[in-house]
Amino acid sequence: MACHTEELQQVGVLPWRIRRAGERKLFLITSRRRGRWIVPNGCPKKGYPLFFAASREAFEEAGIIGDISSVPVTTYRYMKVRDDGSQVACRGTVFGMNVRGTLSHWCEKGQRQRRWFSLEAAAGKLDDVELAEFVRELESDPERLEAGSSSNWRSLFPRPACTRKLR
Repeated sequence: MACHTEELQQVGVLPWRIRRAGERKLFLITSRRRGRWIVPNGCPKKGYPLFFAASREAFEEAGIIGDISSVPVTTYRYMKVRDDGSQVACRGTVFGMNVRGTLSHWCEKGQRQRRWFSLEAAAGKLDDVELAEFVRELESDPERLEAGSSSNWRSLFPRPACTRKLR
């Protein structure tokens, strides 16, 4: 679905990594307006696979690069507050991303905070009940993050406009 229908289709990334001691960590960012802890997400791009748009959102919103699953790890529903204060129902399709690197400068650096959390702490920070419940379930089944085939971010898309030289 396009982003201007009754129910918005959103795509997102659940960024993760495994620490040397084997502990799994999740990477969350804050929303721009309300400062809530969320996963990088946005609208799909017409003509491209959903995981493509999810990977691009992770790069632009969180400044992360990595290997993204081409198969969603979960879906959830939530209410999005628009700029005018109205609310719209959203369906989020989330892809796991094994984070390989974080950038020190990225498109939305001045608009968001970002931080690594344990699975338990991330579940407690997320406002979205369904997504938080999925994260809680990862404690007993962490391999769910690694489901599906991986695609390297470099081959997915050209550099976004915010990283191109300004004239």
